[in-house]
Amino acid sequence: MPPLTTSALSTEVLESALLSLDQISTRITVLALNASRNPEQSVRVRMLLEDLLADIQDCEEQLGTYASLGALVLSPPCSR
Repeated sequence: MPPLTTSALSTEVLESALLSLDQISTRITVLALNASRNPEQSVRVRMLLEDLLADIQDCEEQLGTYASLGALVLSPPCSR
């Protein structure tokens, strides 16, 4: 992922997130369609989806995304 370069960091983060979501959506759809034709691959695709969701939840917890305003604490960035 390219480094953030402008003074409009919030805009760059949002743009990067939307572009990444588009790529993730397309790639997961292709994997799922392929796994539906090749059942031996379905276990690996399910594991990928579980891991992806777990990583997102872990990052949300580390960044305090759903914490109450009084519970927000500065923490290091997520590991991935």
